[in-house]
Amino acid sequence: MIHLVTDTTAYLPPRAAGRWPIHTVPLKVTMGARSVDEDQVPLEEFYQRLAQVATAPTTSQPAPGDFLHLYERLLQNGDEIISVHISGELSGTVRVAQLAAQELATDRITVVDSRVTTCLLTTVIASVARALEAGATRQEVAALVAKMAQHSASAFLVEDLEYLRKGGRINGAAKFLGTMLNVRPLLHLDKGKIEPLTMTRTRKRGKRQLIQEIKKRVGKRPVHAAVTHIQCAAEAEELGQRVQQELNCETFFINETGPVIGSHVGPGFIGASAYPADLG
Repeated sequence: MIHLVTDTTAYLPPRAAGRWPIHTVPLKVTMGARSVDEDQVPLEEFYQRLAQVATAPTTSQPAPGDFLHLYERLLQNGDEIISVHISGELSGTVRVAQLAAQELATDRITVVDSRVTTCLLTTVIASVARALEAGATRQEVAALVAKMAQHSASAFLVEDLEYLRKGGRINGAAKFLGTMLNVRPLLHLDKGKIEPLTMTRTRKRGKRQLIQEIKKRVGKRPVHAAVTHIQCAAEAEELGQRVQQELNCETFFINETGPVIGSHVGPGFIGASAYPADLG
């Protein structure tokens, strides 16, 4: 048997978490003197507190022991592991997983840098789970993940530039200028990093634009698509309906982005992603 391991930035919706036996290792978030596993933080409470603090919370990868203990348990009975994680450009999680695998000195663990995060990582994990269900090997799964990173499309809209400023992603002058001009950044995942794509004047226009950016990449091909959000569920449902109307969705889901990514983008963050289903 091949076990699938990921981390909490996959933000697996209950439907996916319940369908497949996916093992999740938590990243940590620290606000003030309190450090907790990301998946133990009530989202509404966290985002309310986030709006009140002057500096962004700090986030950190799992401890090596978190991976070691899980890997040791899963390797019993001669089983294998495929461990797929948030982009190494955004977190040290994949490196910690690699070190844990090396310490166990076994060839039955394959650690993969997904080069993505949030709803795109969710899509990757769901595709990996389907591939394993169909009998794929670890090598085939690693190749699938690399293909997904190369051919996927994503676009995300940030509502409040203050969170990017708190996290050091932009400076105060850029935040002031963006606020004065009433512009919002449209971001995307590129080569493992969250990068600016363009700017948009209004939220309504931004949501329309993010769908068009994804359509440019995937065209009319069948896709595995997703929408993610932070504290704007009704708006995400509406965007999800438009995504399903505009794209040829073979599968679709909505999830909520949690504290590790949310610390840097804040409430009102919304976005979508897609990956051509005919590639695997």
